[in-house]
Amino acid sequence: MASAVQMNPNLSSRIRHWIPALAGMTCLGLGAGLVGIYGFFVDHLSKEFDVGVATLNIAPVALLLVPGFVAPFVGRLVDRVPIRRLLLSGATLAMLSLFLVSRSPTLALAGLCFLGFAAGLTLYGPVAVNSMLVKLYEGQEARALAIAAIGISLATAVLPPLVGNLLGSLDWRTTLATLSVGLGLLLWLVILVGIPAGVGASQASADETTGNKDPALYRQRTFWLIGLGIALGFNAAMVLAICYPPHFMAEGYTAVQAGWFLAFTGIAGLVGKAVVAGIGESLKMQAKFLVGGLLLLQASGLFLLLNAGGQGAVLLALAMLGSAGGAFLPMHSYINSRYYPPEKIGRVTGAQMPLFLPFALVGPPLAGYVFDQSGSYQWVLTALVAVLVLGSCLFFLLPRPRD
Repeated sequence: MASAVQMNPNLSSRIRHWIPALAGMTCLGLGAGLVGIYGFFVDHLSKEFDVGVATLNIAPVALLLVPGFVAPFVGRLVDRVPIRRLLLSGATLAMLSLFLVSRSPTLALAGLCFLGFAAGLTLYGPVAVNSMLVKLYEGQEARALAIAAIGISLATAVLPPLVGNLLGSLDWRTTLATLSVGLGLLLWLVILVGIPAGVGASQASADETTGNKDPALYRQRTFWLIGLGIALGFNAAMVLAICYPPHFMAEGYTAVQAGWFLAFTGIAGLVGKAVVAGIGESLKMQAKFLVGGLLLLQASGLFLLLNAGGQGAVLLALAMLGSAGGAFLPMHSYINSRYYPPEKIGRVTGAQMPLFLPFALVGPPLAGYVFDQSGSYQWVLTALVAVLVLGSCLFFLLPRPRD
């Protein structure tokens, strides 16, 4: 009995220790995790506003364009202001904007509101959450980042079937409004309960106090290799998230089956993140091979998906894509933490986000154009295989991480 009593405080302490990571998991799941459901609304938006898929695929570009402009400022904010205040502001802006999208009478107004949604996601997205976790869990970065990234996999497993069923009984406007209100309330509750008010730097770092703005940062080969490699990986994931539902339906599967395929991908991603949480700390000195290998595994899974002859082959391909893609999600801050000290993570990660812009401007609209012209995403998926291989090569060129 005495030993059991002694274990309870330790267990309670461990739970409290990981509560901020669990709160970050919810923020990422209900932020970046929402990208995967956009494809379910494309057909409804196309009919509602009488536009082609190429036009509608411009909207997800905002999810990369807006962070490209806003993230450098967010990266500096996470070193200066309480994180909880930043996350609450972002959740409010994002969900209010999403609700306004559901009420918009014109495509132009819906697009303007979607920009507000993208800005809100940036405030409570990976730059803020992951920078906070690197600062809080120094020495345990891989585990903390993997726990937080699990939220995206859980969202991918839960939200597509939920949205598919809602759209089966409600119109798209009511579905979107219901999601925005429910998710907004949940985010507020989790952030207020899970992240103490004092979490985050309350003052500028020593470098900023002395006026050092890292003038040599943009002349570092490591900075560019990491930024470009991450940009290629995340942009490929963005295009894939858009392509999945229409691709499966073009292959003869129903919307419900497509939703379950995405749910399976999310479960595979959860497994990938669990593996990273378990082995990430032991692979610190091989971090570049870990990240590059994940991109190669995604390329292999995508190649298999292109040649899949039945549901069994599709599920195997999605297992490879989901596990590798899920494990890759926390890699931006993780690989940066192998080359830069914790006090610079926010600034470095934020400064790399503009590198996403060129690829974001080309990828989704071009994918939509190809689909409009051919009725298939086959050529798009083939191009993504090459993009993923190129991204992996950039990581293999990195120098040895810091010890």
